Amino acid sequence: MTNNYWVHDWAMFRRDEIIRIPQEYNIHKDFTVYAGEDDVKAAFSQLNSLCSDIYGDIAQSSEDFGMPMHLKDEYRVFSKQWNDSGQAPYRPFILLYHLFICGDISGNAITVSTEKFRGYKPPPKHLSGIEQKITNPHLLFNKLADYGFVFEGLRSGKPASSEIVISYPDNADLLILFKLLADKARNTNHLADFLCCSFRLMQNDMHTAEDDCVADLADKVHTSLERDFVRAMDETLVSMGLIREPRGGYEGPGLAYHRSKSKPYSFRMVARSPDITDFSGEKMLLGLRIRNVENCMEYLNVCPDSVKQIFTSANHPGCEKRVEKLCKHGVEYKIDGKNYWRCGCCHTPFNVKPNVKDIPHYIKLVELGEKK
Repeated sequence: MTNNYWVHDWAMFRRDEIIRIPQEYNIHKDFTVYAGEDDVKAAFSQLNSLCSDIYGDIAQSSEDFGMPMHLKDEYRVFSKQWNDSGQAPYRPFILLYHLFICGDISGNAITVSTEKFRGYKPPPKHLSGIEQKITNPHLLFNKLADYGFVFEGLRSGKPASSEIVISYPDNADLLILFKLLADKARNTNHLADFLCCSFRLMQNDMHTAEDDCVADLADKVHTSLERDFVRAMDETLVSMGLIREPRGGYEGPGLAYHRSKSKPYSFRMVARSPDITDFSGEKMLLGLRIRNVENCMEYLNVCPDSVKQIFTSANHPGCEKRVEKLCKHGVEYKIDGKNYWRCGCCHTPFNVKPNVKDIPHYIKLVELGEKK
């Protein structure tokens, strides 16, 4: 399959969201009832890879999974078709999630009441941000069988008896753990953690989850340097008295920092660039609310090149409001005789792939240029 379809990019994006497993992490005893800790960790590592493989295969063979085939040339970013393509790669995991929370552990298998499965009504998308409607389940059942799942009680990919029995002969520990993770996600309203295979689901009992927005962002970035930056920047800004606010989006989790509740945020960190086709190593962005570049010019002379390039690395064409001369949020400035424009309608005008050593410069530049 070519990458001309939005679902290709979104499936790669979802694969990119799979949480990297740290070398050391704790597991609550609730997850070691059916297997020892070493076996659980081994099963989780295999599960993490399995989830990544499924998302990757959806990108390459979307039609086989019954995915919506919306061409990028025909549907713009933020269109309904673009959004539908973003939700679609979750479908195999939503199907398994529904089966698991409707089922019971029976030896090395999961037994699911067909009546309970068919009668389950998931919460609407506007409550969780995740579409749980299952489309083309027969195709999903068939594809999941390719990854080692065995479903008894189906005919042509549809329930045909009073029970569906699920097994995973390659590793029963993986199946039982997958079921426990689904139960934990439902109990704590953490379906998003289930869909990105987060190890944090195992760190408390089956009914407790810690909502740590800093850890959530640190988990979702892609390199150890980015994780170090998240924690260092957060610690610095909070120590300065700025107010932290979770502020994510389709780019993943994010954190915004305000000088007061009544003012726009001054800084914002997001897990990745808004370009869903960016699959480079370091993707997280730091947004800087700088409205007056002229006030920053003198200080820029003492900044390293890694900071100076924030202002010279790109020249935005601007949005429709700029063309119509109605833009109130863009920033226009001149450096070395060259005119620059940065759009600020949907996000801060200046966004950078950050570096820990440049944190003092980021803070100073916002202090100097935040007010027009």
